[in-house]
Amino acid sequence: MTTTSRAAEASLSKPLAIDGRSLRVLTTAASSYLGKVVAALSVLMTIPIARAALPADLFGVWMMLSGLLTFFAFADLGVGNGVLNRVTVAHAANDLQEQRRIMRAGYACTSTMGALVLTSWICWGQLASVPTAFVGAVAVEHQDEVMAALNVFFLLLAINVPASLVQKMQLGRQRGQWVGLAQAGGAVGTLAGVPVALGLGGGLAGLVVASLGMQVAANLASTVLWHRQLSKTEEWLTETRHRRLPEWHAVVALMRTGALFLVLQLAVAFAFQSDAIVIVHQLGQAAYGDFAVVQRVFLAASSILLAGLSGLWPAIGEALARDDAAWVKRTLLRSYAIVFAVMGVTCVLLATFMPQILSLWIGMTAPVATALLVTLAAWTTMEALGNVSGAFLNAAGMLRVQILFAVLMSTAAFLGKWVFVAKLGAWGAVLATLAAYSLISLPMQIHLLRRRLRQSLPTHGPH
Repeated sequence: MTTTSRAAEASLSKPLAIDGRSLRVLTTAASSYLGKVVAALSVLMTIPIARAALPADLFGVWMMLSGLLTFFAFADLGVGNGVLNRVTVAHAANDLQEQRRIMRAGYACTSTMGALVLTSWICWGQLASVPTAFVGAVAVEHQDEVMAALNVFFLLLAINVPASLVQKMQLGRQRGQWVGLAQAGGAVGTLAGVPVALGLGGGLAGLVVASLGMQVAANLASTVLWHRQLSKTEEWLTETRHRRLPEWHAVVALMRTGALFLVLQLAVAFAFQSDAIVIVHQLGQAAYGDFAVVQRVFLAASSILLAGLSGLWPAIGEALARDDAAWVKRTLLRSYAIVFAVMGVTCVLLATFMPQILSLWIGMTAPVATALLVTLAAWTTMEALGNVSGAFLNAAGMLRVQILFAVLMSTAAFLGKWVFVAKLGAWGAVLATLAAYSLISLPMQIHLLRRRLRQSLPTHGPH
């Protein structure tokens, strides 16, 4: 036997090796799959219950508030994503002192933002002639119920702004399995809470508590357990008591980075999450409820399949900090191929069998517009690929160029929705987003990725 053949045989006999960074990505993905699967099951099971128990307009309001959770992700003014990036770099350098500094500054910022959110809503409720106009036209007999639900919604949202910061710190330290477990716990609580809330006559406000409230409770529990675990480590306890207050320069640095993420988040929110606003105001809550049911099926599948990308951003950030260009390039190409294949096939199947899915799920027998199914399938696949690009661009700190194109794209999409929905119906909102993204954001991503993958990878400063 030749030396070459012996070496080949020896290599084949060894177990398949996987580097530590990839293993952490896979661990995060596994727990994220658990969280997303349980969350998707919760959505699939609670929507029929709520649809049967609520009038059409109140059901539409609940669906709108559920969708606005993502829309209001910018309420922390981008500080959470700034924490993720900075913790990732500090963790790669094994700098515990910097991680503590970032954590204190992050909580100071997000607690302030949460208080401002609640204060803003209280002012709106006192000064606006019809505060419920926030969610569109509401029947007179439902005004009080909707107002109570909005009060609960904004209270929980204000609490969740600092409570959800723990997820960014966990991802930054590449311990994303905590995030997945918290999501699963919140989803189980929602699944149990929705029937109880309706059975006790809690109405719309009770449904908000049973959905958003359970997510807030899960984040608070994760925060307590996470910091209790950190407090047990010897290195984490070396800090003296007088250094436990947030440092002003760390707060300023976070706010500066957060401002860039905020503009980016706002642009993305207006482009991707404004369907509810446009459809409700042009076609009514009932029309949005029917649209949202179909959209939620695609979103549920997308959230489950994309759970594997949850650890990609911090992993790429660590690789950039350690100048591991080969790993980044290899991981990006594999991620694109897997996402396109899996998401593309899934969306085609969903579009093909959507009538049967809706009939079995909620007994909906009304025909679904083919145009809505086609545009949702195309958009869901394209958005999934964009998430891969976003993981790299965010980890590399390439924020300013993203902001420029995101603002252009979101403006075009938001304006287009008002035109397309009026002329085509609810599916026009998806078409407007798809068209704006294809013409503006996609060329930008292709250009940046081609240029960066042909040369040395960028450093972490915003570009």
